[in-house]
Amino acid sequence: MNTVVCLARMPVPGKPTPRAAGSDSPRDIQLERIQRCRDLLDRVPANCEVEVSLAEPFDFVMAQSLFGHRPFFSQQADGDLGQRLCVAAIRAFQSGAQKTVLIGAECPALTPEHLSNAFRILDSHTVALCPTSSGGFCLLGMTRIVPELFAITERTGGSAYADLLDRLRVAKISFGELPMLPDEQAHHEL
Repeated sequence: MNTVVCLARMPVPGKPTPRAAGSDSPRDIQLERIQRCRDLLDRVPANCEVEVSLAEPFDFVMAQSLFGHRPFFSQQADGDLGQRLCVAAIRAFQSGAQKTVLIGAECPALTPEHLSNAFRILDSHTVALCPTSSGGFCLLGMTRIVPELFAITERTGGSAYADLLDRLRVAKISFGELPMLPDEQAHHEL
């Protein structure tokens, strides 16, 4: 079984997500991104599990209204980005996943083809990655828990991706990369 886990934040009136802050209508932008993410998750093949891991505040009814009835909903762990990603991956593997792909709800450029290609990479590699031209990444896939993937902080741009690749190479963990997404298409990363 394959699993796609999407890390998401629910829109809270008057409190935009960090990536939507500063825009003219942050709530509308966030809702648009969630709708794009739902469209992506709705197109995940039926033989693949879909989970949406929600940050506080956890609102199951709102989550279903935004993401539909297909996903399994869970609450994100506390901690930095690396800790939240790690716990999400652990849950997926404990639920029986053989391959897990983690994405963020605010990655509008990701398509079903990106997810399919990530799972194909995992046929021959331990890790699948999708870099962005800003130096970050918007997708992490794995066939097992890889601690090197989670030694990250909230920063997503700059040298985050290069640092991640260095850690994987030092640990001799095989990885495959999807084509880099340009900033104008993937400016919202994990």
